[in-house]
Amino acid sequence: MSEPEYPSSSEYSNDWINLLNGRILREISAEDAKNIVSPSAGGDLPGATLEELRDMSVGRMQSSLLQREERVLWGEVAILCARRKKAIGVVDPLASAAEEARVRVYIIHEFGEIDRGEFWSLARLCEFVLNSISCSLEDVRAKASSWRDLNREEILSLRRVKNLLNAMKSVEELLQGEGGVCADVRTWLGTIPQLP
Repeated sequence: MSEPEYPSSSEYSNDWINLLNGRILREISAEDAKNIVSPSAGGDLPGATLEELRDMSVGRMQSSLLQREERVLWGEVAILCARRKKAIGVVDPLASAAEEARVRVYIIHEFGEIDRGEFWSLARLCEFVLNSISCSLEDVRAKASSWRDLNREEILSLRRVKNLLNAMKSVEELLQGEGGVCADVRTWLGTIPQLP
């Protein structure tokens, strides 16, 4: 059976969507997958397709059978899928941020910081986490202290903050001794036990 032919990224159109709907996602390479979901790609991928592609990307990112470079590229695909899902309204911004943070944390934890764009810097990850939380630390602490009195949406919002912060737990020791935004994230991690 011959390899499937895929249009180049410059020919991206709804042909990609038709291709994805007509073929098994497992057949595509990391580079092709990245071209499909990159912000410049255009076209509308359904949320279910983005989620399936994100799941597959995370699995490949974690595969010890692949080389480091390919695993990192699959991590980038997973991040782009999370961002596209947020852009089309399939997931809440905090849920998308937690998905992205888990991928970034995994790569940094596995391979250290990588000089390859914005995703693999610990400081940039900390900036991303802090920018994703729309309320102040004081507000979150105040709400957390009486979360049982909050309405459902407010409780869900606190849980999403907790999910985002929990994503950072496996790099917590890397944050030790770091200042600036990394120190701010360490402070935020202290709120996890109080959150619902």
